[in-house]
Amino acid sequence: MAAALLGAFGLAAPAVADVPQAPCGPWLQALDLPDGKVHSGGEAQGVVKVSCSSPIPLTVTMTSADASWVSVPATVVVPAGATEAAFPIQTHQPDYIYGDFSVSLTAELRGRTLTEPLALQPGLRFVDFGGVSSIVSGDDPSITVGLNGTAPAGGMVVSLESDHPALEVPASITIPGGALGMGVPSSEVKSTRIPVDADVTVTAKLPGQSLSNVIRLLAWNYEPGDWGFTGPAETYGGSNYTMTLNLPNPVPHGGIRVIFSSDNPKLSSLPQPREFMEGTTGTFQVQFSMPPDIDGDVTLTATIEGVESRSHTVRVHPGLTGLDIEPSFITGGQPFVGTVRLGTATSVPVTIQLDSSNPVVQVPAEVTIPAGQSSVSFQGTTSPVDGFTDSTITARPPSGATWETNVYVVPGT
Repeated sequence: MAAALLGAFGLAAPAVADVPQAPCGPWLQALDLPDGKVHSGGEAQGVVKVSCSSPIPLTVTMTSADASWVSVPATVVVPAGATEAAFPIQTHQPDYIYGDFSVSLTAELRGRTLTEPLALQPGLRFVDFGGVSSIVSGDDPSITVGLNGTAPAGGMVVSLESDHPALEVPASITIPGGALGMGVPSSEVKSTRIPVDADVTVTAKLPGQSLSNVIRLLAWNYEPGDWGFTGPAETYGGSNYTMTLNLPNPVPHGGIRVIFSSDNPKLSSLPQPREFMEGTTGTFQVQFSMPPDIDGDVTLTATIEGVESRSHTVRVHPGLTGLDIEPSFITGGQPFVGTVRLGTATSVPVTIQLDSSNPVVQVPAEVTIPAGQSSVSFQGTTSPVDGFTDSTITARPPSGATWETNVYVVPGT
């Protein structure tokens, strides 16, 4: 009523006075630690929480029941206006862990304390290279990862990394449950030869923890000297072509691997790579199987892996692919026709020597296949016979494989 009257006469009602809020008395509300087990030797994070924000920073006192295993900052400051603050947790490895193990952490603020257990499990203790600090590059190192306690049931997965492409390691290994560590399978570790020394860091990782070790890969170099890969200037297909690999300087540590190649895809059956042990020197025979259907130059190459190559070019002539006799049963005293065939047309004349194993059958001493052709025919003769007999006719190129065909001579009626 009074307010209405005042309004009617143009007078304003007094404002309601603001009621001041009672200041919050922050108290320690929570100490949050990681839910799961922390790998000993690794890092983690905790959080302290207060009931309400304060206009001034709040200092929370922290203690560990066993600082040899778990250490925390002496104090954690919750900033003014905030209700929580994170703090780092560092774990250590004064001993080995077997079974369940935890260390209590305590936070204190204004006389109120909270204590929570931090559960620990084994962590990475070492990455070892079999007790050596260096190997010659190309050798495969021994790598062992160890824990400061037994891996839990189901195993523990450890990630692995190498910081240099000359050393390959698997992405991870699984340490079996109950084991204190394991060696990285040798089939999954590979070192590549490099020309200069290099320090390689191998790092093992678990959640919250990593551990590294360095191994030096020593340079691998081989100066083979005036080595060679040579053979005859020409050959005929259909046979093995023998080349000589000459290694005048002794093979160095770790041995070498020599691989062979050709610029002609028709050489589908190349020699297998050759392994030469440390200290090897001298000359060695290498055979290439030449197919009969080549007419032209073929380049053959030997490569010492990681070192260099040598090549040799040989002129290949077509090889024999047949010696046909018509008819195959010949009446004694009658002539016959033979045909010598090559694998492809020849670019130069090829002379083929002919021979009969039985004088009853007579053939020309030689025939020549003209350039541009792949075959030539010849005429042979036979002598009369009283009974069945046979002869082997042989066609022989200047080099390479021969070809043989049997013919049969029967008495006339």
